[in-house]
Amino acid sequence: MASEPTARPPVETSASQLSAERLALNWSKWFCCETSFSLLLVPDQPGIYAVAEEVMAPGESARTGGKRLLAVVHFAETDNLARALSRLFTPASPLRERIAGGHCLLRYAVVEDEAARQVACAALQTWLAASAETVAPETDPRRGKMELELPALPAGF
Repeated sequence: MASEPTARPPVETSASQLSAERLALNWSKWFCCETSFSLLLVPDQPGIYAVAEEVMAPGESARTGGKRLLAVVHFAETDNLARALSRLFTPASPLRERIAGGHCLLRYAVVEDEAARQVACAALQTWLAASAETVAPETDPRRGKMELELPALPAGF
């Protein structure tokens, strides 16, 4: 792949000085994840990956051409992206049923440095946990619509 997504920690930065804000991740584009053949171009390199599921916005329906959203359901780091993503299709994977539904998308970033991978993945996991803990959507009485207040994603996602 000519333009492989990568992440490089800032020059002259020790592992203890790494922060999610200073680490620039170059993510791949989202791609459909229907079969393991979708993973043919995923590199055998260390990195971080995200799994998201396509959902309808609250109060919307497919019949009315409703707005579709991506709901991130999983972030993980690995020493081999191709192998880790392939494992999502095994019967032992807790995400297998979701992926088999054909509504999942994946993206990844190659991150060679183990400390940088851990920092970035921890920041993404924190964001995911904060998003999951978001209270039920509040209704705006003037607009009659539900408004979701989600925390901002870490820089670079």
